[in-house]
Amino acid sequence: MMPEPILAANGKNSLSVTEGIIESVWAPGTFVDIDDARDAMRATALLARTGRMPMLSVMTDVEISAAARYEFAKSADVLAIAVLGSSAVDRVVAAATSRDTRYPHEFFTSRSQALAWLAGFLDQSAEPASEQQEASVTASGAR
Repeated sequence: MMPEPILAANGKNSLSVTEGIIESVWAPGTFVDIDDARDAMRATALLARTGRMPMLSVMTDVEISAAARYEFAKSADVLAIAVLGSSAVDRVVAAATSRDTRYPHEFFTSRSQALAWLAGFLDQSAEPASEQQEASVTASGAR
């Protein structure tokens, strides 16, 4: 657990780790551009330096540019992401972000349900990234 959160995107984003899950909290009313996304991903990489980790992304009333959504989708440090929002608009933003991801991505309005879903990925976060990607390819081929 990190003693203090890491601030990214000029203070728009606060990241911390609790019980093996990265929590990324975006300030309500924020517009996220590609530079903000890249900075947040650098902070995520610092937190996940031992391997990919599940992430809770709190994005209530946040607007994300198309370029930033694409940048987030390329993240190699996220094992799975639960987006926590509170409105239909938040759900649409989360759906648009999930289009290009190569990791599981779900939208929630309940923090406890989001954390419960992410807890299912905690065992996988201990695996090296190459083994996780291989398992993901194998699993998707079996569907």
